[in-house]
Amino acid sequence: MKFWMPVQLLGLGIGLLLPVTGAAQGLPEAAPVLRVSVFDDAKVGTAVLRKAESEAGRVFRKAHIEVIWLECSQDSLEQTSLGRCTEVSYPAHLHLRVAARSRGVKASTVGMSFQSGDGRGCYADLFLEAILELQGESHVGAAIILGHAMAHELGHLLLGSNSHSRDGLMRAHWEPGDLAQASRGHLLFSSEESTRMRSRFARDDSDQLAVLVQRQVGAQDAAPLEGDKGN
Repeated sequence: MKFWMPVQLLGLGIGLLLPVTGAAQGLPEAAPVLRVSVFDDAKVGTAVLRKAESEAGRVFRKAHIEVIWLECSQDSLEQTSLGRCTEVSYPAHLHLRVAARSRGVKASTVGMSFQSGDGRGCYADLFLEAILELQGESHVGAAIILGHAMAHELGHLLLGSNSHSRDGLMRAHWEPGDLAQASRGHLLFSSEESTRMRSRFARDDSDQLAVLVQRQVGAQDAAPLEGDKGN
């Protein structure tokens, strides 16, 4: 049985570890730092969520971007040791929310991110039930699928509109071979995508860093990331 994953979205955490230096990770000294507030509404659980965050963090580290994950309770107002959960700024601090299921879209929808008309966005949702369905079909662990979907959707937020690729992590359709690549750690951003994402942080534009992107006001969602089992 085969399946495919249309990954067209504007819409998908290593636990609370302090970031290490770029030199220790083999990163350029000027590697940008992305903070991500993660809200586990679906109660995925600490072990799975941290493994997913670790996978997504590894993918971004290959792109020479370091990610700091803030594990946040639902609608948390708390200040963690790594920052405030509710803070949001583009592109430096984004939000991911893991929900049990999607609403208003197909049951096979794995995730959705949101962007404004100028291609910028700070919010993405993922849906656990669809991820578990893919786990059953592909025999790839849920944490692996969730982690790569996190990276994909954060990638959309950082790359902007029309950011699908012909292959790799950002391709529009994930097939069984793509998830097999993910399980081996080979599903990654291209060098061109990596450069484009880093350029977002390199711009000397204080307005861009301070802009707040409202979740429902002025935000648009693109076609969802789906897992279609096919025939």
